[in-house]
Amino acid sequence: MSGPLVSVVTPSYEQAEFLEDNLRSVMEQTGPSVEHVVVDGGSTDGSVDILESYEDEYDLRWVSEPDDGQSDALNKGIEMATGRWLCWVNSDDYLLPGALEAFAEARRQNADCDVIYGDFVFVDAEGREIGRKYNTCPSRFVHKHYYQFTGNHSTFFRRGVLESVGGIDESLHYTMDTELFWRLLEADLEMTHVPGFLGARRLHEAAKTTGEPPAERLAEIRALKSGYDYTALERALPDKLLTAVAVALQGTYHTLDGRPEAIRHMLS
Repeated sequence: MSGPLVSVVTPSYEQAEFLEDNLRSVMEQTGPSVEHVVVDGGSTDGSVDILESYEDEYDLRWVSEPDDGQSDALNKGIEMATGRWLCWVNSDDYLLPGALEAFAEARRQNADCDVIYGDFVFVDAEGREIGRKYNTCPSRFVHKHYYQFTGNHSTFFRRGVLESVGGIDESLHYTMDTELFWRLLEADLEMTHVPGFLGARRLHEAAKTTGEPPAERLAEIRALKSGYDYTALERALPDKLLTAVAVALQGTYHTLDGRPEAIRHMLS
């Protein structure tokens, strides 16, 4: 089958400070064929100059025009993409070396898989590692009461999967990733976890999910949680107890996976 195996879709707006790290992280991957689709929202900070400087260096396609926010840009990028698998990496985040090779090996070993995901690191504005997120098997309970089962910057979706669950919810501006992962859990798909670090999530002052959450983000979180399917017991128990149980369950998964070091990072 012709065309790239993987399309990395990157929404961006006024992220010139970090954009080059993102582009190079895709350009320098080895392994399966990959295209990079960047949807810029009409930045005026030099992002366009950076994109122009890389467009002949590797399989990069991009647009820069006003859009209706990150979710709109993501759906636009998914429509532009031609790969059989999709990976969503925000412009201030990036793939780690070897990510595509790890994905390809997992795909070879799990030919019927719909979603392949790994672990990721947290980095600061300068790209220094400041934390790690070890993922485990998908769990609706852990997702509802503690943490989503993966991050977009370390996850590969079979193209038809995103189409089947309806793509990115454009009404959301903060929680579109968590909401998407919940729909994937509800769809009962074949998922494979790669026990290795595939992506980096950058925490910096300008990131919209860093710091004290604004009212709009809090409202999205409340709406998201209200839509989960809770059992009668979950509705009866206090949130703090449910969170403690979810944390313990996640720790149990790490132990069963033979990765006890993950518990230290989980609790730090």
